[in-house]
Amino acid sequence: MLFTPHTSKACHPSPLRGVDQLSAAACVFGILLSCGSTNAAFAAHDSLTEADLLSDIPVISVATGMDQALNRSPASITIIDQQMIADSGALNWVDVFRLVPGFQAYAVNANRFAISYHGVGQEFPNHLEVMVDGRSVYEPIQSTVIWSSLGIDLDDIERIEIVRGPNAPTQGSNAFLGAVNIITRAPIQDAGTRLKVISGDNRTREVALRHNNNLGTADYRLSVNYRHNNGFPDIDAFGPDDGEEALSFALRTTLTPNLNNSLDVDVGFSRQDTEFGYPSSTEEFIPVRYYSQYQRLHWDHLVSDKQDFQLQFYRNYFRAYGTANLGLLSTLVPPFLFGAPFNLVDQPFIFGFHTMESERYDLEGRYRHQFSDRLKWTVGLGARHESVDSTLFLGDRGKVDEQSFRIFSHSEWSPWQRLTFNAGMMVEHSIQGTLISPRLSLNYDLHPDHTLRLSGARGKRTPSITETNERLVYRAGDLILEDQRRTEELDEEQITNIELAYLARLPDHNMTLDFKLFWEEIDDGLEDYKESFNDFPANLDTSRLVRDNIATWETRGAEMELTYRPGDHTYIRLHYTYLDLDSELIQTLAPLTFTDVDNSMPRHAGGLLVNHRLNDAFSAGVTLYHQNEVEWLSGDFIDEFTRLDAQITYRFKTGSSAGKLQLIGQNLGDNYNEFYEENVFETRVLLKATLDFP
Repeated sequence: MLFTPHTSKACHPSPLRGVDQLSAAACVFGILLSCGSTNAAFAAHDSLTEADLLSDIPVISVATGMDQALNRSPASITIIDQQMIADSGALNWVDVFRLVPGFQAYAVNANRFAISYHGVGQEFPNHLEVMVDGRSVYEPIQSTVIWSSLGIDLDDIERIEIVRGPNAPTQGSNAFLGAVNIITRAPIQDAGTRLKVISGDNRTREVALRHNNNLGTADYRLSVNYRHNNGFPDIDAFGPDDGEEALSFALRTTLTPNLNNSLDVDVGFSRQDTEFGYPSSTEEFIPVRYYSQYQRLHWDHLVSDKQDFQLQFYRNYFRAYGTANLGLLSTLVPPFLFGAPFNLVDQPFIFGFHTMESERYDLEGRYRHQFSDRLKWTVGLGARHESVDSTLFLGDRGKVDEQSFRIFSHSEWSPWQRLTFNAGMMVEHSIQGTLISPRLSLNYDLHPDHTLRLSGARGKRTPSITETNERLVYRAGDLILEDQRRTEELDEEQITNIELAYLARLPDHNMTLDFKLFWEEIDDGLEDYKESFNDFPANLDTSRLVRDNIATWETRGAEMELTYRPGDHTYIRLHYTYLDLDSELIQTLAPLTFTDVDNSMPRHAGGLLVNHRLNDAFSAGVTLYHQNEVEWLSGDFIDEFTRLDAQITYRFKTGSSAGKLQLIGQNLGDNYNEFYEENVFETRVLLKATLDFP
């Protein structure tokens, strides 16, 4: 984080580029319409593989750790598959998660993303567990997910399983509000080599190379990706840009020595160079380099057709470095601060977080047993070692580590055909104490294709290593420029959630519906309050921030997602979210004052995806997203906006190779703001080309 308080800023209306935007829109849609009569010799392409979801009940595992039909799950689940990502024209993680009801996804800087479920607009959302093939990528240093460090090319994703609601009974403390499992394509699913190139506005350049092959009983996928862009144009106009240059490498290997055993061996690294800071203070932007690597082993042993055992071990390593020389202190602070009594000496002011490192080792075993068609059960044990080393956050303490242990179990029982009970619990033990997170649900089939679900969950989240141990004092001589601390004993955050959901499948109409009403309350939420600070009379800020369990949130609302195929060539997906937040936060202790952040969630948000296959070679689609006004907790007031994206895709064959050209237009309308008012998202047009070699 930056280490100067973020003050409010005057509103500066962003200039509209109506002529350029209308020209871009006309270009994209003109091409779209002109392709309706084009013919090409190419195999028929289903608009979305989610067509399968309309004919069969999908099977997911993220909610309970065992395979379940979607209408038997104890939680609301959204599935985003590879074809939906492609047909929406999504180019980054924010684009992807705007397709999910209840999610807030935004760019804090152009290449630094924040994604949360029922979030209040924090710069570092800390209540969502994110996994890649079951490996947690939740980063303990900043208690969030560093999306740029995942090193995943969107084309390598098979599907994303998303739990919309507390999932601590399965994934533990970090799944406080929800959980995401990004499932990459198995090496055996593809063959040969794929080359992908993306080029377009903001000097966007991306090159990705993927190669699949096998060595004996081992199948492997090797992926290399390079990205570059210049960030938000208006940021670049005022000084340093917030662009990026990133490189990633990933190797996933699956060994299958026999029918009963398989072993996944995954390794990867990523590096990103970008700028870090508040767009209102570009003179304080910090050049930063993120570096991460991981190793993962996953063994799956099939005991019988009713039993299996899984063992997973992984290691994550993350490092960030960033500093900036802001010049001599004499140009930054008043002259009377030099000399006695503060002993301030003129010197270069080096600003930033220097080197921060974290490391995680995690081991988990899981046993699953299906006793009958009506009863199945899973149980697991896990242990984790985490360490953080950061002079900025931890002072002179050096490396701080923590061990935690967990045991969890979940069962699904159908005493008769129409009724299903789910019961699960996670018990976690760490230096913070023992946390117990239970969940219970009842699913009742009104009809084989219509299900009601009533579920309740209690979850607890222990503070991360950094949250527990942080003590930040920023000095210049004897002058304290900024002081942040925590209370001596932070307690766990707690959530209570109740949901009533309705799931419907209408096979005769090729339609599915997922609708839920929910109520959730968070108690003892971690937030900062201001405390008077008079240790040094000439302190530049007379107050400091103190982190404590001072927040309460109560959220009521509704979520809906509808899929519909009016014909073999057209796919429609609609989602909508209504959120009503009632909150209370302590603002100061002396005197005791309160505030609220009731406007820090968009009350209404939703999206529409329409995709149509024009003929065997061409398909085209539009994605519409709307969000009403919101006052982000860590950001700015953002006015309501509607964003229209469009894409047209042409598929072709040349010899034994197959290719695809995709023209993508993003925000084909008025400019809007992302998180900060200076982050102006303008119309962008990009071309994506892929070529598959045998």
